[in-house]
Amino acid sequence: MSQAGEYIDSYYQATGHSLPLQPTLTGDITADVCIIGGGMTGFNAAIELRKRGFDVVLLESGRISWAASGRNGGQCLAGFCLGLREVDETFGPQWGKQLWDLSCESLDIVRDRIREFNIECDFQQNYIELAIKPSQEKELKSWLDLKQTRYDYPSVSWWDRDKIREVTSTEKYLGGLFDTNSGHMHPLNYTLGLARAAIDLGTRVFEQSKAIKLVKGSPNRILTEQGSVKAKQVLLACNAYIDGLNRKAESKVLPVASYIAVTEQLGDRQPITNKMAMSDLNNSLDYFRPTADGRILFGGVNHPFNGEYSDSKERLRQRMLKVFPTLDDVKMEYHWGGLFAVTREYMPHIEHLGNDIYTAHGYTGHGVALTNIAGRVVAEAMAGMSERFDVFSRIRHKWIPTPKVLRVPALAMAIWKAELEDSLAG
Repeated sequence: MSQAGEYIDSYYQATGHSLPLQPTLTGDITADVCIIGGGMTGFNAAIELRKRGFDVVLLESGRISWAASGRNGGQCLAGFCLGLREVDETFGPQWGKQLWDLSCESLDIVRDRIREFNIECDFQQNYIELAIKPSQEKELKSWLDLKQTRYDYPSVSWWDRDKIREVTSTEKYLGGLFDTNSGHMHPLNYTLGLARAAIDLGTRVFEQSKAIKLVKGSPNRILTEQGSVKAKQVLLACNAYIDGLNRKAESKVLPVASYIAVTEQLGDRQPITNKMAMSDLNNSLDYFRPTADGRILFGGVNHPFNGEYSDSKERLRQRMLKVFPTLDDVKMEYHWGGLFAVTREYMPHIEHLGNDIYTAHGYTGHGVALTNIAGRVVAEAMAGMSERFDVFSRIRHKWIPTPKVLRVPALAMAIWKAELEDSLAG
């Protein structure tokens, strides 16, 4: 991994747009709202707040979108990491439907942002979730029934093995749930587009301005190395990089290291002919998609101790070959990793922490879409309209140990358990 705060050597960086470096905060300033974190959550919230007339300051510890927002797999999906049937059973039909509808609104926000702010980010609709085993096929078909009936979501259809093979030339999958509403994008360019829009709307953005302490008060005070911000309301939008700013928020998420590789350009050998994103239903899943310039982006290797395997790139290539064996002579041209934040419930942690301090993080692999609705409902709550925010904040998230000496073995056990379940399930 790269040094914290800096852009990594990735496919996204190589094909990314530029944004002028924003100043470092020096001195003491005031604002209505201080947002900590310059990624998708922070800039979505900033846009919503500025449209409501709030004076907004955003602090970023490094460069804008250097962390998960600028290096993820780019899949922009309806729903959550927790499967649809589990959401419905855990939260009940009414609450489950509210959560589902808000996740779908995330995709509407993405399309609206792209149109309103002319964001060029290679957004492409179409996604399929794939069954490797009969139990997964049964699960996905139960989701299909639920989505097409009670959830009133007409964008899905069932693809059998032959249809998948026809479009993607892979024999690996029994079937899949195809969704024309979900899709994928270039996440770094999308986030930089959000940042440009937020700045144009009047957000004061400071890069290389790490928040080192949050002092609760009236107003709250956020200290950086060279300055401070006084703000009545604060949003912690740090995800896996909260770094002790608020123990309650930090105790609900666990940082996980994950890795991605991108092939060389494939030309007429591109195996995904309809440009859709794809992923399987395993706990330790493979996810992959074509890029706008004709490559395959392939991700899914997690390290149990948040390190990196010496052969991470080759591990990803071998996993890709199990899906597309005809690409055996194709080189992986890019390879990188980073941290994302998971919760024990596999649902985002969006909560009011008291003293006008909010947090929105822990999207558990679904942040490309969910950050958009998170920013909106937090802004609504800050403006005094908390009904939709409460749909998320009512979720009771279990505690995760904050000391690193406990977190590392907890993560390792969780990853090994997931891989064991994948190998045993029929």
